[in-house]
Amino acid sequence: MKWLTNIWEWLISLFGKERKFRYVKAEELPDDLEANTVYLLGEAEYLWSAVMICPCGCNATLHMNLLSDAKPQWTATIHDDRTLTLHPSVWRKIGCRSHFIVRRGRIIWCNEEI
Repeated sequence: MKWLTNIWEWLISLFGKERKFRYVKAEELPDDLEANTVYLLGEAEYLWSAVMICPCGCNATLHMNLLSDAKPQWTATIHDDRTLTLHPSVWRKIGCRSHFIVRRGRIIWCNEEI
């Protein structure tokens, strides 16, 4: 399945029609999550979680902790151009086993073997 994803990304890069992920700030997670959206959950500037649907197409809901006193922990950076970067990479150890980086709203697939 990864080879199909790699071919798809290559085709998108050729035609320049890449769809960037957007972010939405919310106090609570909505019942229906939208694809290509990262939900930043928290109050005002105090964010505690980033949630998204896995970009591989498996439709799993991914939760990334943004609290500095808990592990594992990610950092969400909001850029002036309204894009988002998550650090470090997201690596699913079960299920689809996707491994990717969200950088400025783009999904960058990691091709590492486990």
